[in-house]
Amino acid sequence: MDTLTPALDSSSLPPLSIIESRPDGLLDPEAARYNLTVKIDFDWQAGDSLTITWAGTPGPGSYTSPRIPIGGFSRPFQTHIDNLLVVFNFERTVIVTYTVYRGSEPPVTSQPLPLYITRINQLNLPRPFIRQADNDGQGSELNVSSLSEFTLRINAWLLGRRGNPFWLKLKGTNADGSDFEATYWQAPDNVVDDEFNRFGFFEQNFPAAPLQRLQNRSVLSLSFMAGLQGSQDPLLSQPFAHRNYIVLTGAPSGPRISSVTDPDGGEILNGADTRYSTVTLSGSASDTVAVFDGATRLDTADVVDGNWQYVATDLTPGSHEFTVRLADGSGSVSNPWRINVLMQSSVLTIVEAPGNINLDPLRAITTLTALLYLDLQPTDMVSVTVTAADGTLPAGSHTTTPVEAGTTRPIRIPLPPRLVAFSIGKIMQVSFTYTRGASAQVTSEPLRLNVLPISRDRLLAPVITQANGTDILDLKDVQSGGRMLFGLWPHISVNQPVWLRFEGQSDLGQHDLQMWIGTSHAVHRSWITNSAYSPSVSANYLRLLIDGSRLFIYFSVNLDKVANPDTATVFQTREYTIRAVP
Repeated sequence: MDTLTPALDSSSLPPLSIIESRPDGLLDPEAARYNLTVKIDFDWQAGDSLTITWAGTPGPGSYTSPRIPIGGFSRPFQTHIDNLLVVFNFERTVIVTYTVYRGSEPPVTSQPLPLYITRINQLNLPRPFIRQADNDGQGSELNVSSLSEFTLRINAWLLGRRGNPFWLKLKGTNADGSDFEATYWQAPDNVVDDEFNRFGFFEQNFPAAPLQRLQNRSVLSLSFMAGLQGSQDPLLSQPFAHRNYIVLTGAPSGPRISSVTDPDGGEILNGADTRYSTVTLSGSASDTVAVFDGATRLDTADVVDGNWQYVATDLTPGSHEFTVRLADGSGSVSNPWRINVLMQSSVLTIVEAPGNINLDPLRAITTLTALLYLDLQPTDMVSVTVTAADGTLPAGSHTTTPVEAGTTRPIRIPLPPRLVAFSIGKIMQVSFTYTRGASAQVTSEPLRLNVLPISRDRLLAPVITQANGTDILDLKDVQSGGRMLFGLWPHISVNQPVWLRFEGQSDLGQHDLQMWIGTSHAVHRSWITNSAYSPSVSANYLRLLIDGSRLFIYFSVNLDKVANPDTATVFQTREYTIRAVP
């Protein structure tokens, strides 16, 4: 006897769910930062298909998907819709449904899911800042007295994407009491572009003269807005929280030392230690200054546009207190700046870090070796400790098993090369410890190594194999989905979080997909074992790309295994031109 296929009706089609929403029917835009995920579960039949409808603000705030042949999928079915829909529906209720098509029966629409989209929380949005302000722009004071330029910066924001226009105004009080208001960024000149997306921020330099005409100790407010909907109408833009500074415009009463840096450009704080015997002093003054190390006059430094700079060389180990005063002897002595130059010992060296300053990760892919040049007794027990920077996972630090010093010099102690990945872009400290008989162990001063970033030419972008090595992707070749190919990179390791995002264009506008999020996606063992990984890209996503548009693929990895998109190593961007001719 034939089995009857049950007829469709709305009561048999329960509401879908949005994974990122709360059980009480609210959707926080922060939760939809990366994806908007639809989950559908009903007793479908082979041959069934469905469409998904998001009924919100008319136009770009609403969406109906193409038909999806659901019959071959296992339950429940999950797919992504564009999270850009969220920004058109702040403080609105949307109705989300799906409609099922079965044979010759009339289509049937499911029970509805009402969803209220809350307004975006400004605490989840970055604030603009001026980099020359205290604490690299995050402090409360901005001293403009000696600046020739200042740098405005904004970091990438929640639900932002290519084409978003943005505006920035500065407001304050001029020295004569009048209002100061100036627009530094505005549409259509300022929009999010590929470079913004690649680096995660936008910054620009401007002359400091207008700020130097402000009233001393007055408030300067930075007001930023972004058109999350893509509109260049500022009335439709999203305001961000203001950044406020107390502006200091009065010139210093005497010469000042404002910073001391090492040859690598690293700042040496007042009272801090340094391994370098050459440092650069910078500051401000009204005329040529004489530079002193304690009571010893070193030399003079010329003043250009109110600023001076002096390079102190051949500093001996120990404490140094620098001051400056006008070369003619008039005026007051500057603020003191104290540094401590550490004794540079060649007792401990790292073979892969010539000079014991910088470690190129590409030199330490297969080996990481400590050499000890120390006159120890053969029976002394020696170990080496690698300590990663604060905030690094414990696996980034390691102490070797103690071994006898023996008679061969230098003592060669291998270290695990896997440690390098945890410290890329950070400082790695290496020290050694030895124990003699029953005596207390002796530990050396740490050797501080600056672990350099991996050269970007070794961070190759993934490819879609159906493009056959070209920059053209024909959609007729990916009707069943795209096949990606990822290779290996230097210091790849299991459980490194990975991030993968696609950006493209559909008939409705921006068409993006956050395929991987580092909090739930990571490198697995078979990826490394097979020297490659080939996941699929949803055909439902690819088929909506329009002819002639560009598809961008952004891939990044947290080499230190801490899932954070802001600290991930960014690979080269892959770009395809779409061919979608029927």
